[in-house]
Amino acid sequence: MIRLFAALVLLLTACTGVSADTTDDEGAITFVDGLDTSSGRQVHRLVELWNEANPLEEVTFVEMSHSTDVHRAQLMTRAQDLAGERGGYESRCYDVMNLDTVWTPAFAESGYLEPLPAAEFDADRMLPQAVGQLRVGPDGQRLWAVPWRVDAGFLFYRRDVLDAEGERPPRTWAELRRLAVEVAPRHDLVGYVGQFADYEGLVVNAMEAIWANGGDPLLPDRPEAKAGVEFLARGFEEGWIPREATGYREEDSREVFQAGKALFMRNWPYVRPRLEGPDSAVAGRWGAVRLPGPSALGGWNLAVSRCSTNQRTAREFIRFLTREQTQRELFELAGWAPSRAGLYPGDGAARPWEAVLGESVRTALPRPTSAYYDELASVMRARLRLALAQPSSIDSLMDDLAEQVQEVRKGR
Repeated sequence: MIRLFAALVLLLTACTGVSADTTDDEGAITFVDGLDTSSGRQVHRLVELWNEANPLEEVTFVEMSHSTDVHRAQLMTRAQDLAGERGGYESRCYDVMNLDTVWTPAFAESGYLEPLPAAEFDADRMLPQAVGQLRVGPDGQRLWAVPWRVDAGFLFYRRDVLDAEGERPPRTWAELRRLAVEVAPRHDLVGYVGQFADYEGLVVNAMEAIWANGGDPLLPDRPEAKAGVEFLARGFEEGWIPREATGYREEDSREVFQAGKALFMRNWPYVRPRLEGPDSAVAGRWGAVRLPGPSALGGWNLAVSRCSTNQRTAREFIRFLTREQTQRELFELAGWAPSRAGLYPGDGAARPWEAVLGESVRTALPRPTSAYYDELASVMRARLRLALAQPSSIDSLMDDLAEQVQEVRKGR
């Protein structure tokens, strides 16, 4: 009844020509996210569920490219086109945007997002490290997006193969290399697959190798950082990381592992339901542990566009997506790690998968938070790709990268 009354008020206002600031109205909105690759297309399911219950506030779901770089570029271009505009642009505005954690500072500082009241979204009940990355600005208090799903990398492995060899999952990268070199060939498997294509996944995989060696990705000329990158480069040179993996993204590495062709895989929690699917060659034969070193803290966060005229509905839709029931369902059905801290039970009471997930998330490290992160990642990718192809040039490449990183951090 309240929603119907609101709709009648809007209709009467339009008929009488009364103008008003309608940015906090209710009504139809557009929600944009990446390609829904979740098991059972869970994002589509949630949008349909919302629309059935809220016919006067229908959500149109727009899927972006599977490439995160293209996804970001399309969102940024649309936001730039509509910057500062509201009236008359409703059909072009992406009211709710799902943003990668590292994109949020740039969108916020460019003025493309509306600040959000933390209390309205139970921010104090969410993982502090996830919320902390979304507080941007001089005071560090304004919240510009709401954590929807967090991410931490896992090491997936062939449990049946290790059991047959009397081996345990590796706890160090050196142990992983040994098993990849010695055990994988005996079972006609490649040793290890990760994400090494020319996109953000390469930066994440390299940062994790650097952290595992005690290095700092922002100080790539230090010996520890060089050692981390060299470890990966030697893996390609020695062959236990297949050269084809230089073109792998998440789905590519999942397909190789799921087809039963790899001993180890680094990937995100979302692959879990896929590995147990009817078309999986490894169903019931795999396991997962945390990475041998810290994972990069990943995550996707829901933000309200400045151009949105129906921001009340936008915020209600975000609350729907981040409520406890929805996050619990997404964990069970899509394998997504929840942003609500209360959904991570203690290790003693948790099922094995939940325990590993909680440990991985708690020990994950954030990527640098900066409005210039896109430029930073770009210069890192260029040098890292060369380093993986030319191990003998790592010293000079990483020294050059250190200079480039400092220039970007100065905003040049």
